[in-house]
Amino acid sequence: MNTSASTTTTGAIKALGHAIEDHGIEADPVSLLLLAHAARDLGVNDVLVGVMVDEDEPSVARIRAFGRVSTLVSTQLQSSVTSLRELQPAC
Repeated sequence: MNTSASTTTTGAIKALGHAIEDHGIEADPVSLLLLAHAARDLGVNDVLVGVMVDEDEPSVARIRAFGRVSTLVSTQLQSSVTSLRELQPAC
């Protein structure tokens, strides 16, 4: 797993979601880009990620893309943690 995917956490995604809810999609552009890199590393659809970070797209489209991307990344992160937990007793 690449660095951006391994350092992205579900807590960070939730915090970004709260910031977007309170202040709009432009709330934290750095965290949004980090999420985009992690999403691409995890194989999330590039068009969806592109809409999320494209400042020329309407805010509502970017927010919807964030919702989809964040859900997909969180699901993959949680399943990878579950896999590690399943392997720990075997080690």
